Amino acid sequence: MLGNRHEAFRYNFSPPLPCQFNIAIENEPDKVSQFGNAEIHNISPHGLMFSTELNIPQNRDMIRVSVKLTLEEMDFLVSGHFRWKEKHIGECMYGVLLENNEEMEQRIINQLKILSKRKHNML
Repeated sequence: MLGNRHEAFRYNFSPPLPCQFNIAIENEPDKVSQFGNAEIHNISPHGLMFSTELNIPQNRDMIRVSVKLTLEEMDFLVSGHFRWKEKHIGECMYGVLLENNEEMEQRIINQLKILSKRKHNML
């Protein structure tokens, strides 16, 4: 399994955070799926792990994934490529390497800090 679980700032959701995602074939704008439901288990400025009932083919460099999520009432649409996949009973887990610019990374960090402070009753 490829991944960077030792990244300095990774936030684990318990329970998982509902989200929506779609996939597209790289460089083929007319080949885009509808949005489906998933749950994010953890996120960092550079990646996330989500689960869904859908079994997505793994052509890592050919498939682009976009994820819509809300952190502390701020909506995000992030995208990247699959890094790994694990099959479980009734669902698959996916690791996604995000392609965020510095501004988006900072927005994610700021919202996760607020979420963490609220979780620990520091706000």
